[in-house]
Amino acid sequence: MNHRYILTVVAMFCAVLSTPSIARSQTNNQVAPETTSRTLPSVTKVGEYQTSNPETTAATEIHTHNVSGRQAATLYIRNIPVLTFVGQQANVSTETKVGAIATSNPQSTVITDNQVKSNDPVQRASVVAARVNDLIRQKVDASKITVSWQQAVDASADTAQTKSLSNNESNGRYVIKVDGRELVAIDNETQAPDATKNRAADALMATNRLRRLIGNAAPIDEIANFPLSTPSLSIPKLPNEIVEPVKVAMRGIASFYGYDGSGTRTASGQRFNPEHMTAAHRSLPFGTRVRVTNTRNGRSVVVRINDRGPFIRGRVIDLSYGAARVIGMLGKGLAPVKIEVLGR
Repeated sequence: MNHRYILTVVAMFCAVLSTPSIARSQTNNQVAPETTSRTLPSVTKVGEYQTSNPETTAATEIHTHNVSGRQAATLYIRNIPVLTFVGQQANVSTETKVGAIATSNPQSTVITDNQVKSNDPVQRASVVAARVNDLIRQKVDASKITVSWQQAVDASADTAQTKSLSNNESNGRYVIKVDGRELVAIDNETQAPDATKNRAADALMATNRLRRLIGNAAPIDEIANFPLSTPSLSIPKLPNEIVEPVKVAMRGIASFYGYDGSGTRTASGQRFNPEHMTAAHRSLPFGTRVRVTNTRNGRSVVVRINDRGPFIRGRVIDLSYGAARVIGMLGKGLAPVKIEVLGR
């Protein structure tokens, strides 16, 4: 009897000692699936940059369309059109695939500078868009974005495309650079979205939009290495009113408006048109006609005051782009002038 009692006690003692091991085993079995789930790799969506800031998104978009029957692609930065790239040949298909770039060789993945120039406008726009996105992410100093004139080595330009341009413009291009490195060039196949017949104005407009949208830099009004005018450049005849009696005369430095303010209201309430013969003065009454003479070359133009300015010390008048072109001051941006008030 005592022997059986002893065996029973021993069996119960062994059972109690084995219980924690079973509990630990069950706990491990329950934790294991959770640990496995935590080791799964993170998912990165195709087309997105994997950065420490999940809110980082591209600032550019490319919209495809047609220009005179040719395929075109317009680059938008922060929802504002900046550059339009036009194809060389007529567009045979209007179908656009989102996120896809058509190529003649699907195995080609490396794009050289020469290939980009001859490829479709979507490819060329994509290359510039990638550069712009990099500049924005790197917070580049947008004041280093400049534009300069570059004379073409081969002057055999397409005459059908350059009838409205001066002889100098048809033999070169306007190059937009970032800290001395070329970003894009304004030429027959790359232009401002709201292009005019004045390529210099288009280059300045595109440059200033890039400066503002990439780094909020102030606009510029000068093109480096701007070509000097040639004898074949057409200069409008001076109006008869230029010989009217002079009431007041003054001298100082003149500047001019770019195309960025085109369509905005002036201080007089009129819409600003860069090609109209208008100007801004700090105190002359609106509607006053003045004759402005560039003392460097003797050229004159009669303009009508319709705005207030300039507000930079040392400057006496702000001319419209068209008036500045007449007196030959676009290249320098500033010019010493003589101002003669003719009346209203």
